[in-house]
Amino acid sequence: MPLLKLSKKKFFPLKCAGVSLGLCMTLVSASAQTNETETEELTIAIEQAKNYCEAIADQAKDARIAWQMRALFDVEHQMKAKITELDAKIAELRMWVKRRDEILQRAEGHVVNIYANMRPDAAALQLTSLDDETAVSILLQMKARKASSVLAELASERAAYLTDLMAELTARKAAKQSMGVSQ
Repeated sequence: MPLLKLSKKKFFPLKCAGVSLGLCMTLVSASAQTNETETEELTIAIEQAKNYCEAIADQAKDARIAWQMRALFDVEHQMKAKITELDAKIAELRMWVKRRDEILQRAEGHVVNIYANMRPDAAALQLTSLDDETAVSILLQMKARKASSVLAELASERAAYLTDLMAELTARKAAKQSMGVSQ
């Protein structure tokens, strides 16, 4: 008598499970052998690449240094060219600033004379339309008596503001001169 008595309905699924288990075991062992072969091939390829890299390391280092030196030389050459270009621009700008200052000095004297020869009320009317810096510049270059009569004709707020600006500019100029003397 058999140890286990199973009906066909119960035996068939067990038989299928056993066959499936056997197939899986066979595939796993075959897969393990394939993985071992692939691992060995990969290890060999890595070793060959490592040997190649070690063999050409000095040549690669020399080539990299040569490339960097060329790049530095090119950058240095570009910088020198740019510096030369900027120096030329600076010289040109200085020439234009000098020319502008000369023109302003000539015109400024004439403009101040024009305002100084105006009646105080007319000069005050004209100064109200100028920006603060220009008005202060003109007033500072006028004789004190004429400037005070023009300020007297201005609106009190505007006259006070321009007087404050003149005092500030005079104080700055005096401070700069005293610093220049002490140095």
